[in-house]
Amino acid sequence: MSIKKSEKNIYAVILAGGSGTRMNSPTPKQFLMLGGLPVFIHSVKKLLSDKRIKELWIGANGDWFELAKSQLAEFVGDNGRVRLCEGGADREATMLNTLNAIRSNNVIGDGDIVLIHDAVRPFVTARIINDVINEMDYCDACNTVVPVNDTIVKSSDGRIIDGMPPRKELFAGQSPQGFKINKLFGAFEALNDEERKLLTETTKVCFLNGIDIHIVKGEFFNFKITTPYDLRVAESIISFAEENG
Repeated sequence: MSIKKSEKNIYAVILAGGSGTRMNSPTPKQFLMLGGLPVFIHSVKKLLSDKRIKELWIGANGDWFELAKSQLAEFVGDNGRVRLCEGGADREATMLNTLNAIRSNNVIGDGDIVLIHDAVRPFVTARIINDVINEMDYCDACNTVVPVNDTIVKSSDGRIIDGMPPRKELFAGQSPQGFKINKLFGAFEALNDEERKLLTETTKVCFLNGIDIHIVKGEFFNFKITTPYDLRVAESIISFAEENG
């Protein structure tokens, strides 16, 4: 059953609170340079290019809050739509801090939505952002995904394969993800402590509460920079784009 379209204010969140332990760098990966810009600034600029987004909030942890602030000042400048707030101890806490900041600074209606994006996905496109916004006319939550190309195997003990789910039913989650803000808060409040321990990304909050999550087509190049190898691949993409106009 589709949800009737309604007037909505659109907010966006970039989660920039990660420590980046797998990057083997003293500086978290979202603040490393990529093609002349810090990694997270690529996403900031992409989201700001959609004029429908009323406010863009960046959640950064205390140790790196000042670096995020200085990089925003240097590479984005004085933009009235950009806000920075303290992150939290993990992804969930950073997300809740930014969402609470949005609610503290705005009157949120039932139709208002938020796009939540990983700071380390610099290649998000205007098409993906537009599709997530548009899909939110018909649902309470949506996730950007791509098909899984490799065969996926399941092993309960890490030694013996005990499951091989059909590949055509499997997708890899990306971001941005879209949510009705009030619905997302309600879903969080309904979780018990054990369910919160199961969270690895935000749409699972809705899944655990029986909220339908629509699918938006992603792109394979909208990957997450997690390791030094990922950063090298990203640098190659930037270099290729610059060389080919």
